[in-house]
Amino acid sequence: MHHDTSKTSLASYLPLYATLFMVGVVVITLGPVLDPLTKQLGIPLQQAGLISVAFAVGMLVGVTALNLLLARVPVKWALIGATWLQAVALAVSATLTRGLASMFVSYFFVGLGCVILNSLPSMWVGSHVKVDTHRTMVIVLLFFAIGMTVAPIFIGIALGLGATWRWVYGAEAVLSAVLALFLTWRPVSDIPGRKNLTWGRLREVVGFSPALFWAVVAASIFYIGSEFIFNVWLPKFAIDTFDVSKTTASIAVALFWLGLIFGRLIVARLTKRFAASRILMGGMAVMAVFAGGVALSTSIALVMVLAFIAGLGAAAGFPLIMGFAGKFPAWHAGVVVSAVVFAGAVGRIVFPYLVGPIAHSAGFRIAMGLAFILAAAGAVLAFFLHGISGEGAAGEAVAEHAAAMPAASEEG
Repeated sequence: MHHDTSKTSLASYLPLYATLFMVGVVVITLGPVLDPLTKQLGIPLQQAGLISVAFAVGMLVGVTALNLLLARVPVKWALIGATWLQAVALAVSATLTRGLASMFVSYFFVGLGCVILNSLPSMWVGSHVKVDTHRTMVIVLLFFAIGMTVAPIFIGIALGLGATWRWVYGAEAVLSAVLALFLTWRPVSDIPGRKNLTWGRLREVVGFSPALFWAVVAASIFYIGSEFIFNVWLPKFAIDTFDVSKTTASIAVALFWLGLIFGRLIVARLTKRFAASRILMGGMAVMAVFAGGVALSTSIALVMVLAFIAGLGAAAGFPLIMGFAGKFPAWHAGVVVSAVVFAGAVGRIVFPYLVGPIAHSAGFRIAMGLAFILAAAGAVLAFFLHGISGEGAAGEAVAEHAAAMPAASEEG
């Protein structure tokens, strides 16, 4: 059954909103705590990106398990189990880590739990909501952005007042436990027709529209790679380049996400008037230009202004890329969402890690310029999405095929 979101009550979305808010908090935390964490654990600059790699590898394993093994687990209980896993892994990060190896292991499990929490709400929207899918995805993921914005501010204040990075992770472990209890109490509707993925079913999903499938996968790699360079490295860049406090450095990444929140409010309105691919192209172009500006900035004030504007452009990225899952029929949409998350994890493994060695050997400004290159590549790709997504004349066959597929794809 497909839903018109105008007729869906706010209460039914509350578990999704709360989950994605917590995901945003957890995902952004490494950036603000990276400097004190690496100093206390004795991790050199060129290896600091390995902590982000651990999280992303956990994401890859988690999203793979979600599709291969957990289709018969109701959404509600998958969310609850993943939240408890995240809570325990955060508690271990806060209390038991003593170096890069132990931090790598604990952060792997944080990523493993977090990716399930990140994926299921978008899978739910992609599978249920076939009216205004892009707009609904923007609104739901707005709560992820709110978590990403609020967390650096509070983390920066806490660090400024003398709290350690271990206290930060401990607090997030407690919040994750509270979320698990909330999800236990709240009803969460299931995703009908979910199937454990096999090679044949994957071929069926890709075969529906190979060009569209691989385009959204590539777009996710470019966007997430660029975004997570900001998330992981912007505070450290500000500290090392401009010798600012940890609190000030955290504000810089918070402003990026504040811009992203305002941007998503704008994007939600624009989706009623313009094709999603065109909005995505413009947003990624804005992100590219101002990400390049951040890398070349001459003051921390300029970094903050340009980071905010880069966030405005980034607002179009992930929800609109994810929204293209709605172009696929029935349970296919959930697989496409998972593929986008998987691809994003690949982008997160490769590009934020590269910033460390590049910064060590060629300087932080050149390393941060990698965000410009990736966002620009995303803008170019979005130009071609118009024709293959069903939004342009060349894609009309995709839309017609999708309309004919749902009943057939739910058989067997």
